Amino acid sequence: MWTQRYLCAVSLDRETEDVLASGRSAEAFGNVREALVRYEAAVKLAPAEALPRLRLGTLCHRIRDYARAREVLNEAAELAPEDAEVAFRLGLTCDATGHREQAKTAYMRTMLLAPSSWQTWYLIGRDHRALGHTDVARTAYLRALNEAPEEPEILVELGTLLWESGQREEAFPYLERAAQACPTDPGLSLQLGLAQLERDDLVSAQRWLTSAKHLDPSDRRIDLGLQQLALRKKSGRRRKRAA
Repeated sequence: MWTQRYLCAVSLDRETEDVLASGRSAEAFGNVREALVRYEAAVKLAPAEALPRLRLGTLCHRIRDYARAREVLNEAAELAPEDAEVAFRLGLTCDATGHREQAKTAYMRTMLLAPSSWQTWYLIGRDHRALGHTDVARTAYLRALNEAPEEPEILVELGTLLWESGQREEAFPYLERAAQACPTDPGLSLQLGLAQLERDDLVSAQRWLTSAKHLDPSDRRIDLGLQQLALRKKSGRRRKRAA
């Protein structure tokens, strides 16, 4: 289970805290529907608080309901304009929906509000990765990971960076930890499933690719991964018969 850091202090009543806790528990076990129900309930219980909206928006982003994520994260940002975590999550969602200027503003706000946070190091790493500065990006991601060892966003960024650089044995544990930490994100399950496929662990590949398909049936990349898996299984059966 990952640990999210909220940079502003919040004071919630006991009922709202309990509902949020049950939502986090459901999310940790990959129960998306239950987690959504709980977070939506918490938003209604605490309409003037940003935290329930932050958790709901983060989950909506991870399950690729970007429109809903942007809606509730915009609301959270209005309620807590000094919260770097809210700004960061809003930036990620605006990036995903193509609202680049709003994303840029949110990222700048994140870095101004929390210049030494994992979110800032993550953004520095991502910028350098885009520029092809692999070593600098890796250093920045490791700094971020030192601050937040179980954050799936950092784990998958570092894992894919290393994988693409040919350091696959070093990359694999990060990809595995990311998918295990956040079982509601189909992209993380897909990344790990494809990595398992390349490692010729077909049983694990099937598990993670099937999980990704369950989370997002419309993703064509998952279908392609499952097709590759089927071909590998068929090829293996032929080799056994030939032997």
